[in-house]
Amino acid sequence: MVLRFSYILFIFSFIVSCNLSDTSKNETESKQPISKAEIKHLFESNCSSCHGCDGTLGMSGAKDLSTSNLKKEEIKDRIQNGKNGMPSFEGIIQEGEQMDSIVSYVISLRK
Repeated sequence: MVLRFSYILFIFSFIVSCNLSDTSKNETESKQPISKAEIKHLFESNCSSCHGCDGTLGMSGAKDLSTSNLKKEEIKDRIQNGKNGMPSFEGIIQEGEQMDSIVSYVISLRK
């Protein structure tokens, strides 16, 4: 009985310690800022097929981002919900730092 209890306690301790180390790793990773290269890659892999790498392509009716006057919240709303031919990127571009970074990148494409 004591051996069985010790075994269960060991397994429980092991599981808890694994979860704690994973949590601290995720917190550390999420606190690291997104690099300019990661933001550019995020834009190129999700947006450039219609907007182009510089935001001016206009494929499939996409707006020219270099002449956009949308405010940050409006850009964020477009990314999350889409509009007309633009699909929603909710769940693809994550809320928080990733979203803020891509919104800032879109604004940086303005002339």
